[in-house]
Amino acid sequence: MRHWRGFLLAWVGTVLCAGPALARGPQSGPATVRELAWGEVLFEHYQERGMAALVRLAVAGARGELHHHHGEGQLLEGGLYLAWGLRDEAATIFERLLATTAPPAQRDQAWYWLARIHHERAEPERAFAALRRIGDALPAAMAADRIDLEGRVLLALGDYEAAARLLATARQPGAWHQFADFNRAVALARSGQQQEAAAVLDRLGRARTRSAELAHLRDRANLALGLARFEAGDAEGARAALDRVRLDSPVAARALLAAGWAEAERARYREALGPWQRLADRPDLDGAALEALLAIPWAWFQLGETGESVRGYQLAAQACEAALERLAGVRRLADGEALLRVALAQDLMAGDARLGGFLYSLAAEHPFLAVASDLRDLQALRDNLLEWQQSLGALRDIVVARRARFDTVAPRVELQLASDDLAALERRVDESAGRVAALREGGSPEDLANAAERRLLLRLERLEARIADLPAGPERDQLDARRGRLAGALHWELNQVWSERLHTAERGLRAAQAERLRAQSSHASLAVSLTAVPAGFEGYDAQIDAAAGRLEQLLARVEQDQANRLGELRALVLAELDLHDLRVAAYLGQARFALAAAYDQAAQPQVALPGGSGATREGSP
Repeated sequence: MRHWRGFLLAWVGTVLCAGPALARGPQSGPATVRELAWGEVLFEHYQERGMAALVRLAVAGARGELHHHHGEGQLLEGGLYLAWGLRDEAATIFERLLATTAPPAQRDQAWYWLARIHHERAEPERAFAALRRIGDALPAAMAADRIDLEGRVLLALGDYEAAARLLATARQPGAWHQFADFNRAVALARSGQQQEAAAVLDRLGRARTRSAELAHLRDRANLALGLARFEAGDAEGARAALDRVRLDSPVAARALLAAGWAEAERARYREALGPWQRLADRPDLDGAALEALLAIPWAWFQLGETGESVRGYQLAAQACEAALERLAGVRRLADGEALLRVALAQDLMAGDARLGGFLYSLAAEHPFLAVASDLRDLQALRDNLLEWQQSLGALRDIVVARRARFDTVAPRVELQLASDDLAALERRVDESAGRVAALREGGSPEDLANAAERRLLLRLERLEARIADLPAGPERDQLDARRGRLAGALHWELNQVWSERLHTAERGLRAAQAERLRAQSSHASLAVSLTAVPAGFEGYDAQIDAAAGRLEQLLARVEQDQANRLGELRALVLAELDLHDLRVAAYLGQARFALAAAYDQAAQPQVALPGGSGATREGSP
């Protein structure tokens, strides 16, 4: 039973809580997007296409398109690198930003991310120094996380009293307050203030919440409190705290196992059977169910039910044998491609239920999470490279199609260029220019008469000749006077429109001269294109080939890194499987030995059952 002593410190020391989920990247940028390129970068970022955002950011930087958002761009770039686990590259970017005259808000964010990087590198001194450089310009959510981070850094430095003071005095908003209280309880427990830590955990364990994240935190607080009370000899108080843990909680198995031992501590063996039997019926993801199967027949033996005890040990032995077979099957799966599918899946059960169920016991461990995250990042990078490879193929097809089109069109263009008579066009334009100049210098209105007016002028000339052939007399004079009035009216009209028609002619001449220039330019451009375009196609081929070669090298590197990381993950899984094999084999040995002892006890009542003083409890978590 004393196996639980000191378990609170051992357990809570491994479950320090980071605060509520915070976007692992810079804040969302300014309220007003002042440049199109930055808007495109943010669009890709908010669509969770980190690689596309990074590529667009690099293009914008190379083109000098981020005059107003350069600092935000560096923060986003560093945040993306940090999200992919590239801490050194991210730190370089943030340090480069801090070397500039960036605004206080950007500098504070850069110091904050540097502090996170140093904390994740297990460099608490440097993390604390970076935290000390942060001013008052952090966004509200990041400021709350800064307090949480500083508390965990102080715990890593071993300054538990300072961590407790900080987390007690900081006014954290919303859910941050509960996470701060949990970490404060850890700090109080590590500094030897067990009663104060228990009081904080009790308050957290009784809190009401609708948030799944906070409900899980409440379960962890109740489990830690229950174990602490059990260690202090308060079995009744331990059971009260453990009963507040939800049955669908990830820590429910530990709580049920501990609840049974809390009842057994008070010699309430029949009451202990309740949580143990409930636990034995659950899927065994962390070995707690097997321990419950060993504890159940021990409790029956304490109650004097030898038959139930024998049957219980038989079931426990069979369960251990089945568990060893399942572990062998999991080992075979871990040696194949199923491990990669499970690691890449967001839901462990989505890849393979058998392997995924086993990995639940590893999913909370940092090494597994880090390697699995790297594998997902490498897979995303590989998919991105394959997409670019397809894009290069499409670009190559476009170049081939354009080359074929050029080969089809070029002969017709050459024929058209040969048939173009630009010299004749130039002569006509020059002649028109001469006529317009002559009109301007000494032209008459009749020179710009239209066809109808020229017909009238011709008729008047003929009429004048006919009248001149008539015999002299009043009738001829009368006709000549009428002709004169008609001629005067026509010349008056021609004089009225002379300026306008001259201006129109000059405008038409300028248009003709402009068209001549365009024709000359187009002719020259087509002639140059016929020579230059084939060379341009060859340039594209070289660039595409070079890019394809770089992509092949990058793909090879990514696939090699992926294989290496998968090997590391497989080593972690196999090492954990070895531990499970040893533990289940030990359980099986205990079950068989206890079963044999139970048979002996049935034959010789004076023989005590081995393990009756808590042998199975030695294997409890």
